[in-house]
Amino acid sequence: MSPIPYGLGRTKPNHYLEIARTVWENRRDLPYAWRILSRGVCDGCALGVAGFHDWTMDGIHLCTTRLDLLKLNTARALDPAVLAHVAALPRSSAALRALGRLPCPMHRRRGESGFRRVSWDEALALAAARIRESAPDRIGFYLMAQANALIAGGRRDPVSGVPDYNATVELARP
Repeated sequence: MSPIPYGLGRTKPNHYLEIARTVWENRRDLPYAWRILSRGVCDGCALGVAGFHDWTMDGIHLCTTRLDLLKLNTARALDPAVLAHVAALPRSSAALRALGRLPCPMHRRRGESGFRRVSWDEALALAAARIRESAPDRIGFYLMAQANALIAGGRRDPVSGVPDYNATVELARP
């Protein structure tokens, strides 16, 4: 670490205030947050980062993007009943994220007042049906670093060769 505040003029500055803020935001479950940082991949880039080290730069990899996303990765599950009435939900994305993470697949049909819990089989069947109904030039997929990190960091099913997302999530989830 550099003795210069924030490591100004260095390749990788030190983000002391951001680190302190991240510790405070994750104070309710510090051991879990530590496991994500020390054993997980960077949510910002997901390129060759494992724990605190990467294969492109010397030293510790702890960028502000990773620190900012840690709170989302340690979020508690929300009560699905909160989603029963969409009109009562907050409108800002920050307030919605503060409710917690989705613990299960949810679905809302047109005209219904809110979401209801559905099984994974039903959720995947609904998604597959919509994909099949779509014309090839009217559909696209967006993958972000977190999805790539799961693929890169996960084990593969020995029979199908498909990434085993459950095994990947279990590496970090207590």
